Amino acid sequence: MTIELTVDADAPAESAVAEIASGIGRGQVVVCPTETLYALVADAANAAAVERVCAIKGRGGDQPLPLMAADVTQVEATLGPMGGVGASLAAAFWPGPLTLVVRATGRVDPRCRAADGSVAVRVAGHAVARAIAREVGGLVTSTSANRSGGGGVARVTDINGQVRGMVDLIVNSGTLAGGAPSTIVDVRGGMPKLVREGAIAWSHVLRSVT
Repeated sequence: MTIELTVDADAPAESAVAEIASGIGRGQVVVCPTETLYALVADAANAAAVERVCAIKGRGGDQPLPLMAADVTQVEATLGPMGGVGASLAAAFWPGPLTLVVRATGRVDPRCRAADGSVAVRVAGHAVARAIAREVGGLVTSTSANRSGGGGVARVTDINGQVRGMVDLIVNSGTLAGGAPSTIVDVRGGMPKLVREGAIAWSHVLRSVT
């Protein structure tokens, strides 16, 4: 039976965060809040846990899982230095709903890495998500808590029954903002390249680097 744990969105209790992170460290898959939608979170360094996320989503390895971190330092510890436009956009929009596609110079699970060696990562603008990633001590997966092709959920009561039955824990931090998912921007070149427009307008992204 899946456990549901209520955690204050603004001031998550340290004991609750420690409990959640401990489970993730043991290979659990957890539904966690982000600033937009609920996400499937697992230790990105745990191959079995990453495989479970893919199974819950119902999709193959051709769609790499995006990652989430507590801060830029945590990103760089695994993926390497964030230079140039990537560092500029991270400073402007993190924490927040901007996912950056970067070169992965560190070791990353194949299911989190695209065929061209890139990885999608962000620092979520939600206190609970960041606290969990910080306590885990490394990058975690952050893909919408739904079956592949389904809509994202802003309330835990809307989580698909199949997803609910396959995760280990659901962290309930109330109704989230919902709306569009994070904007995805490729920062491997000299200028940012839009992959998906979402919660942050592309025009806003461009203004921050010009």
